[in-house]
Amino acid sequence: MAVDLRCRGCTLTEQQRAHVEDRIARLEKYLGAPERVEVHVERAGNPANPDRVVTEVTYVVSKAVVRARGVGETELESFDRAEERLKRRLERLKGRLVARSHPHHRGGAEAPEARLDIRRRKRFALQPLDPQSAAFRMDLLDHSFYLFINEETGRPAVVYRREDGTVGLIDQAEEEGAGVAD
Repeated sequence: MAVDLRCRGCTLTEQQRAHVEDRIARLEKYLGAPERVEVHVERAGNPANPDRVVTEVTYVVSKAVVRARGVGETELESFDRAEERLKRRLERLKGRLVARSHPHHRGGAEAPEARLDIRRRKRFALQPLDPQSAAFRMDLLDHSFYLFINEETGRPAVVYRREDGTVGLIDQAEEEGAGVAD
């Protein structure tokens, strides 16, 4: 398994790279060998907090894509935090997959931790808008996302507020399997 390790605004020594690859290899015990692992380490460019390092680990297995993020003052500290979160998410995913496939659990009630409890439901008509207008309405409502029909494509789309304060757009692909988020 190859780990795609990218650094932005910082560098990792060979010893640190070996440490990261070793720790990622240990995660195979949860769901087997992953198809792909991406580790992105970035030193924050925020002048108010220049010592902040953000690590994002994306772990792709045949059943799912699991992502975890960690923040710390050093590259290894942020990686360790991301790895702990990733471990918990992989354990939870493995538990759900085992519970779903185990003969004892088939046809019966799901385990309480595997069941999502939907507390509130909303229904509303989607309006045809351009993405700029949808982003404006999202800001007016002070929401983190806004669902609408994209006038340009005629398909459902979502604008959302990103962590860095910018606005993102998720648009339905034209055909199945076409398009991947960047």
